[in-house]
Amino acid sequence: MKVDLMNIDKFVAANGCQQVTSPIFFNYTGNPAEGGLFSYDLFGVTDEERKNRFGYIDLHTHYLHPMVYSILSRLGSVKDIINGNKYAIIEEHKIKIVPEDTTDAETGIDFLYKKFDEINWLTAIEDGEMHSIDKKTRLKFLRSLDKNEFFITKWLVLPPFYREENSQDKSMGDSINKLYKNLISKTNSMRLGHSISLFGDQTKVGIQKTLLDIYQSSMAPISGKNLLINDNGGTTLTGSGKNSMIRKHLMGKSMDYCCCNVITSPQDSSAKSPADLPAPFGYGLFPMATLLSLFNPFFSAEVVDYMKSVITDFKYEFNDDIEKINIGQYSNDDASKMIKRFIESESSRFDPVTIEYIDKEGEKVERSFYIYEYASKQDVANKKIMTKREFTQTDLFYILAMDILKDKHAYITRYPIANFQNIYPTKIKVNSTATVRDIYISIDPNNTIQTAIHYERYPTVEYPGGNINKIDSGFYNVMICGNTPLKSLGGDYDGDTLYLRGVFTKEANDEAERLCFAKSNMLNASGGPSRGLAKIGKEAVMGLYEFTKNEHYSN
Repeated sequence: MKVDLMNIDKFVAANGCQQVTSPIFFNYTGNPAEGGLFSYDLFGVTDEERKNRFGYIDLHTHYLHPMVYSILSRLGSVKDIINGNKYAIIEEHKIKIVPEDTTDAETGIDFLYKKFDEINWLTAIEDGEMHSIDKKTRLKFLRSLDKNEFFITKWLVLPPFYREENSQDKSMGDSINKLYKNLISKTNSMRLGHSISLFGDQTKVGIQKTLLDIYQSSMAPISGKNLLINDNGGTTLTGSGKNSMIRKHLMGKSMDYCCCNVITSPQDSSAKSPADLPAPFGYGLFPMATLLSLFNPFFSAEVVDYMKSVITDFKYEFNDDIEKINIGQYSNDDASKMIKRFIESESSRFDPVTIEYIDKEGEKVERSFYIYEYASKQDVANKKIMTKREFTQTDLFYILAMDILKDKHAYITRYPIANFQNIYPTKIKVNSTATVRDIYISIDPNNTIQTAIHYERYPTVEYPGGNINKIDSGFYNVMICGNTPLKSLGGDYDGDTLYLRGVFTKEANDEAERLCFAKSNMLNASGGPSRGLAKIGKEAVMGLYEFTKNEHYSN
């Protein structure tokens, strides 16, 4: 697939787009002004027409394409030329800043247009600025463009349907309409000669910036911004870049049971082999709250079934005190509310799970039940209880997670997608509290070795009267994918986020299992290693030195 800049002139000709000439939205009767941004003549009358008809604004001279301008404006020397602050000449196909009185020295957008064929963009920028454009990648993009792609003389106007035509503020409209109005007014002023030579370059710079604002607020796929229109007609970019039309309605389209997590480095580990790492290759370490979001339907159903079993056992244990009890008192709605509360309120995660019943005296009773912890298999056999405490929501969801997720996978995505390995499947490990324990647990006080369940990474649960450090019982709320996928993801640990999706069906999980350890998940497009040891730095050498000098391992 090849992605390129669209030729606006060809689009206008092919689709019969009409020119928008008036900055006036509505006339004195409240109807769309003739030749304006909502004109019936230009954009049609029916819903179908007003959804699909584009217009265009004639710029009357050449300007940089907004995407080109956004690249060049990051480079100090070229930005100064565009703004008319510095003069330059072309020497050996390279832009060279010179004093204003130098022979043939020029400035402004017209200079770049005039000298376009003489500039080799791969060598045009000074070496000191090269690091800011990702190893010439953007310069290669500029070099690939034709002159009529690099520069534009028209700009498209979106169909009225996508510009909130029914805005209550008909006199001004929304932000994109204000920008179109600003652009039409400035270009008309330039065409009529109101901007004489003293102000012409500055007006062109203003038009160029307005084109960038329109592009970022409507068509930019990644860098769309929220635009604040000032009273004087100026604009300020605000927000996180989620209001671009393409970003919001296409790339930003969300699905159910998906979420984003901040990626962070693995916890300190005493692992003696790669398989013992917290997040070995092929696995991701997911926060409990994230897993409840990704696999919500499974947890909701399992809570209902699990609590029916628990309440049945509870009924037999306290039969002497119970007159009436509803075995199915936990519904799907109750389970969903519990899940939502666990996700949103960390302070409630150690709340006990309770059961309601009517006692022999006819009183409504709500009480919790107990969980028993054992330090070893031998302690279970000897009924040597290490801890007896109330069964909490953390216990419930961790126990269910270990059962639900044993054959489940998730897909991890990091945007922007630069290669096929920006999306990859992973098996799931549950990340709960800061400190985890290797213990046996049971909810049956008369349990045997067969009924106690062994967990290697059980949460540290805070409970009344227990000597538990709050730091140990604090929850991890970040994603740990391990170090091996970082290079191919283009990620690091400075706040990057990952987009996570749970895999539901058996067929999809079988495919994900196969892909986790497939060659395509370990090698790049040229057949080289893309995970783990794709590039060994000094840290790996130092780590190997520390590893081998230790007597225990060197022997």
